[in-house]
Amino acid sequence: MKRVLSLLSSVVLGAALTVAVGSPASADAYDCRTWYQSSTTAAGTCTNGTGEFRVYTRCDRFLQQDYTVYDPTWDRVGATSTATCYSGGKPYGAGIQVR
Repeated sequence: MKRVLSLLSSVVLGAALTVAVGSPASADAYDCRTWYQSSTTAAGTCTNGTGEFRVYTRCDRFLQQDYTVYDPTWDRVGATSTATCYSGGKPYGAGIQVR
């Protein structure tokens, strides 16, 4: 009976440790910065982390409603992401989304 309880305890402890340890942790992209690459394009990059990121920017159009543009692709750390205003829009308020 003692052996059965000992074996059962070992199995339960092993299962608990497996759940607690799980898979390696991942971190969102960080150490990010943005800049304006041209009069219509915002750009950005992240230099650390293991997640993905993309740039977005607000766009100003004279006498029309402002709008937001996102880079349609998610990039890995180290890459450069860009968001381009269309129809004569000028970028302002650029930022970075991470996942």
